[in-house]
Amino acid sequence: MHRPLSLLLIFMCGNVALAQRLIEIGSAKQLFIDHRFIAKSERIELRMNQAQKMGRILDEDGQYIRQHVSRVLEDNGKIRLYTGADTLNVLESDDGMNFKQVGSIPNGVLPTIFLDPHESDPAKRYKLFRVEHGEPFNRETDGVFAHYSADGVNFTPVGRVLPYYTDNPQVVWWDARINKYVIYTRALALNNENQRRIARIETDDVLKPWPYTASPDDKMFFTTSNTTVVLQADAEDDPFSDIYYNAATLYPEAQDAYFMFTAQFRHFAPQRQPFIRPREPGQWEDFGLLEIQLAVSRDGIDWQRPSREPYFPTGLADEWDRWYAVMAPGMVKRGNYFYQYYMSSGRTHDSVVLRPEYDSVTDVGGIGMVKQRIDGFISADADHKGGWIETPLITFTGTRLRLNIDTGSMGTAFVELRDADDKPISGFTLEDCEEVGGNFIDQVVHWKGNADVSALAGTPVRIYFKLTRAKLYSFVFSAT
Repeated sequence: MHRPLSLLLIFMCGNVALAQRLIEIGSAKQLFIDHRFIAKSERIELRMNQAQKMGRILDEDGQYIRQHVSRVLEDNGKIRLYTGADTLNVLESDDGMNFKQVGSIPNGVLPTIFLDPHESDPAKRYKLFRVEHGEPFNRETDGVFAHYSADGVNFTPVGRVLPYYTDNPQVVWWDARINKYVIYTRALALNNENQRRIARIETDDVLKPWPYTASPDDKMFFTTSNTTVVLQADAEDDPFSDIYYNAATLYPEAQDAYFMFTAQFRHFAPQRQPFIRPREPGQWEDFGLLEIQLAVSRDGIDWQRPSREPYFPTGLADEWDRWYAVMAPGMVKRGNYFYQYYMSSGRTHDSVVLRPEYDSVTDVGGIGMVKQRIDGFISADADHKGGWIETPLITFTGTRLRLNIDTGSMGTAFVELRDADDKPISGFTLEDCEEVGGNFIDQVVHWKGNADVSALAGTPVRIYFKLTRAKLYSFVFSAT
């Protein structure tokens, strides 16, 4: 049978349009960090949710730890922190608040650790990257050097991987989505107020020289001429600011979820902040304030900043974490929460007290822990007047639809599954749906006592969420 060309074109175009709208999610969890899963909505706001501050961590002597945090990871059931800006101290904890030193790694500038899930050689499962240089910096011999280790304490040098001074930690991850290693570090836009920017490098082997672009203007620093910048301060930021650290993190719980916990740095100048008292009279340094904000991405390349609010509140002027906060890369899961760690000096950048009336506050600085509920970074919110979301067409595998959602005691959620024509599917309508009300990390949706959606697996469907005073964090179709 031959179709008329016009009908054939209509048929083909319809299939192309369907394919462009259809998202295959399988059994992977999906977050509401952007509008990927919001095709249509009413009275819904995507909102960044602040982490909860849990206080300063302690060493085995009950003392506060006042050091930069290079990396946060979990190994053999222990929470491990690497602290220090030259010599690294290796700290371990069971509860995330009380730590014991189990080793140290000498030498280097801004060393950063990476526990490599892709490495097949047990002797190389840990990687270390640090700047090594003489005085003055020599681009023929100095730069970022790589090392490897079996235990994360005793390292073997490999050699130089980048012939520049990055003036920043090298945050390395294995990105299974693209089967490559990715490195996030600093690239400088010299002679620019917004000079500190976030660069991204891809490589197949992180222990071999990393790709870069040489420039005839090359000197000591890694600059925007040498690499690709993926994030920088923009027109919505204070004009006298840039991004100090990136703390890039590949989120392990969901598909296509990349986070940066950026340290936003607002610069001071004598004409704008004449009240600042330099440590040496008349000798102005790079003074300013830093706070942590959240950036999100689906691929680690294109980044959005859904809020310009701090990821957690800046300490009050008489508290230990006032004026300065930088996040460590990495997070560790404990129960219903992820633990993250940040460092504060309790002073401005380059270590002065903001105003003389706060000179008397001396118990400042340390490493703080914050906790964030699983998937809780951003939510799709409806207020007490209610709202709704309809997803694009998706296909899934699995038998149960599960939600990470918080309605409190006074809110509700109802869920409907719709077909490709946007019609409710019999047995899965709003009228059939049993109320979801409460605060849940992993709540199964039921329709008149039935939670089994396996008959729809592989079929294009839309999910319709009817929400009243609710925060919807994520959804997943699970096998059980």
